[in-house]
Amino acid sequence: MYFCIISEKRRVFMMLLFEIKKVLSKPLNKAALLILAAVLIIGSILTIRDVKYIDADGNSSAGISAARSLRAEKNQYKGYLTEDVIRQVIEENAAVSASPEAQSEDAQENNKAAAEAQGFADIREMINLAFGEMENYDYYRINSVSEDEAGSFYEQRIAGLKDYLNSDDVTDSFTEEEKEWLINKYESLDTPLYYEYADGWKALMDSQYLPTLMMITVLITGFLVSGIFSDEFAWKADSIFFSARLGRGKAILSKMGAGFLITTVLYWSTVFLFGFIVLAVLGFGGGNCAVQTGVSNWNSIYNITYFQDYLLSTAGGYVGSLFITTLAMLVSAKTRSTVFAITVPFILTCVPPFVGRLEAFARIMTLFPDQLLSINKNLEDFSLYHIGGGIFGGVTVIIPLYLILFCLVFPVLFLVYRRTQIR
Repeated sequence: MYFCIISEKRRVFMMLLFEIKKVLSKPLNKAALLILAAVLIIGSILTIRDVKYIDADGNSSAGISAARSLRAEKNQYKGYLTEDVIRQVIEENAAVSASPEAQSEDAQENNKAAAEAQGFADIREMINLAFGEMENYDYYRINSVSEDEAGSFYEQRIAGLKDYLNSDDVTDSFTEEEKEWLINKYESLDTPLYYEYADGWKALMDSQYLPTLMMITVLITGFLVSGIFSDEFAWKADSIFFSARLGRGKAILSKMGAGFLITTVLYWSTVFLFGFIVLAVLGFGGGNCAVQTGVSNWNSIYNITYFQDYLLSTAGGYVGSLFITTLAMLVSAKTRSTVFAITVPFILTCVPPFVGRLEAFARIMTLFPDQLLSINKNLEDFSLYHIGGGIFGGVTVIIPLYLILFCLVFPVLFLVYRRTQIR
């Protein structure tokens, strides 16, 4: 009896490996994996090159040595951004702005001035954002901020939100309850903010490269798994498959398992390698800094760190990948067509961003699965939803929503394929 159980498990395991081997042995699928590897390498290089250091002569560089030099510059301001630090940055910025290099019309001289300011460049931008209008960024706003205003740095962030919510263009877009919720999120941010060099995390999370890589990974994964269920019909082997003793049971589960494993392994290996390469070159430090210390997320309602942002974004991307590829397999099983199945990931990832630009569809598009692939770019999104008497941000709604949908679609895939009629 025990031997029979072991034998049965081994048989199921071999069926699973066989399904995976069928997918990976196709020449087109091998080419798709090579394309993904190339995209991963190119994306990593472009992300790393986004971080630049300017030396005293005004020359710009990128790479490991540049990241090391920039880290030394920025970590001079490592610590909590207290009133004294804000005051110091305002004073130092004024000195740099008044220097002959900054006043010069020569670009190289201007670069020398930028080199003097790059150590406090992040804090400078935070001051611009705090004292400026939320929808009207002013690069030179800090030049009109006095040192005496340094103490109101964090209060100005909240005041800016209130002004935005009460502006004529926005005031009717939110209820009073929603406005109060947003203001409370701003007020609950733990201040003073902790700051240190975090350009590795910012390059990883604040850029468009990670969402783009996730999207390409989903498209390629969808291409790989789209034939798992339809190939039996294309090869005219469906009558043999469904007539076999395990054809309508464990054989189907082995196909589902193959699709799940391919999606999981391919997604996490790609995302992990991308993150590791970028952080290994640019530095792992700064993961405990709040996302609000980055220009892209100063207005974020999500009070999380960069490391938490990474966990949230990659987990969301994984849920999105599972849902989209499972839906592609379901279409493959139902229509018996690999071509139709391949279109599913494309429609769900590439079409919504364009449709979302139309005002009539903008709201509903915030709940489409493509949003799961760009959570790190949606942290400043003010889309709110009322559920069970509570208010929730879009990011906290969409992940559990599609996790539930995946758990519903996955068993449906089994039932649909099991009931397939042999023609």
